[in-house]
Amino acid sequence: MKDKSEVMARIPLVEFEDASDEVKAIYGQVEELGFPILNVFKLFGNDVGFLGGFVAMISSLYADDSPLQPRYRELAWLRASQLNACHY
Repeated sequence: MKDKSEVMARIPLVEFEDASDEVKAIYGQVEELGFPILNVFKLFGNDVGFLGGFVAMISSLYADDSPLQPRYRELAWLRASQLNACHY
């Protein structure tokens, strides 16, 4: 039996074919940004409001007219991952 610290809750991923029309539209926006529909988007697909807000945030960060240079965007992602002890 696994130690309790190794057990994780399982949240279903919302696949495109199972998604509501609203979630499908947001998945389309993600693809227009040049991102594949990663599992993180499918996870957030369980809450259309959260998914929409997250995509709005990354849209502003990755927009062509963003004042943030690409190298600084990447540094922000790396630093946030480091602070949260995430594997990037």
